[in-house]
Order: sequence, then structure tokens, then C-alpha cells
Amino acid sequence: MDKEQEQDPDDILAELEADDNDDYRAQRLAELKSEAQSGPESTSNAVQSVFKTLSGDDECLQFTTEYERAVVHFFHPDFARCSVMDRHCEHIGRKHNQDGGADMAFARVDVRNAPFVVEKLGIRVLPAVLGFVKGVVKGRVTGFEGIAWGGREDVPSVAAALEEKLVEWTVLRKRLLEDEAEDEEEEKPERTEFARRGIRDRKQNPNDDDDDWD
Repeated sequence: MDKEQEQDPDDILAELEADDNDDYRAQRLAELKSEAQSGPESTSNAVQSVFKTLSGDDECLQFTTEYERAVVHFFHPDFARCSVMDRHCEHIGRKHNQDGGADMAFARVDVRNAPFVVEKLGIRVLPAVLGFVKGVVKGRVTGFEGIAWGGREDVPSVAAALEEKLVEWTVLRKRLLEDEAEDEEEEKPERTEFARRGIRDRKQNPNDDDDDWD
């Protein structure tokens, strides 16, 4: 909006108070509310509501029991592959949140801030994504083992494969990302070969050395 078109807050209030048309007043207030919610801060808050950042051990333990079904990404901010996994988790969380997953939630926690939980769960390699049902671990993905093939980690098929794992663990009730990975269907035959190889043996990505946290 140009400066000439911008209105001073006092002018807006005066305009609303002077207008006798209730319908117009309601419409104008709705417009102002929509404008206020469309800024960068509201976008950040929306992401937080779908993919929370937990502060440490206590909040992590509370989170996994507060929701019947929960997903936690254990990350380190200096590891590039953790940022890739963040995007996949946030994308899956947003899709299922929009689909009405009220009893399900996604979160992330910096391993440096949750030493007790990290030790208790035996997390040694990052990124690590764990699925919980009623506070009990139902499964985990270590690095990108079993969900990425041919060194391609930041692609839709990886998010779809992670979602499939979460459904297998009963952390998610159904799949919503199958259609997004259709363009990569021809790569599926490669999965068996990569699934048989341990994460420490794979040379998918130059950032593989970042996997070791311990």
C-alpha cells in the first residue's frame, strides 16, 4: 500500500465511530483484522502452532504426553540436514493440522537443550525423528535412513516416505502426501538397495559427516 493510501490509526477509529452503518463497521473491522494477521509475525506464529520449538527436557517430556500422538524432531542448528528434516516435518504437520489432527502434534527440540531426553532415548545420530503414542516411542527415523534414496533428501518423496513411516507407527491415521510424490515413483526400485545399507555406510550427501552427534 502507498503512503498516500495509508491511514493513521486515529483516523480509522474516527471513521468507524462516525459511521452509523453497522454492516460497514463490521466489514471494516474484519478487513483491519485480516491485514494485521497477514504480517510476518503472524506467519511465524502460524508455523509455531503447527511445528513447535520445545525449550528443553521438561517441555519435551510434557509435549509427548500432552498429545495422544506426537512427533519430535531432535536437531542441531549447525547441521544442514536437520534443516532439511525441519522442512519435511513442518510440511507434514501443516497438512495433517489442516485435515483436523487435533490429537496430533509436531515439535522440534535442540539436542543441546534436552540432554536427559537425548540420553534416555539413545539418540546418537542426527537428524532423528521419533513418533510417540500416549508417551511411548513407536518408531524412529535416524538420519534419512529408509526415507531418502540416491542422495536426494530435499524432495517431496522424502516427506511422503516419512509420513508413511508415521502411519505405520500409528502416529498418523492416514496418508495425505501420496499425490505430491507421484513424479518420483520411478525411483522406488532403488529403495530396497538403500534400505539394506546402514546410515554410516551410505555416501548420499556431503553432509553425512554431520550425522554423528555423540
